[in-house]
Amino acid sequence: MPVSALATFWAVSFLFVVTPGVDWAYAISAGLHGRVVVPAVTGLLIGHLLATFMVAAGVGGLVASSPSTLTALMVGGASYLLWLGVNMLRGSTLLLRRLKHRHRGCIGRSRAPV
Repeated sequence: MPVSALATFWAVSFLFVVTPGVDWAYAISAGLHGRVVVPAVTGLLIGHLLATFMVAAGVGGLVASSPSTLTALMVGGASYLLWLGVNMLRGSTLLLRRLKHRHRGCIGRSRAPV
């Protein structure tokens, strides 16, 4: 393998890790909610490393050469994202209901002590 191809691969892999996205949002959220950030970031980095090694091992080429496998992976990924979105919306609706229930008696009254 030419050195330029290897250098390009590792440069793209590095950009894959440092580009802000959902993984960064997860790590920031973990820190803001008082959870330990190190296990969250470690898990994210292990996932990135695993994906990088799978591509380096040629799994990406194998999947790209099989249209049915590629289609199955795309449908599975889209289904998973849809499931995550629906659960997130359901969770936010439950949170709004809890907040409304908690503050139901405070409507029209001042919260500050008199």
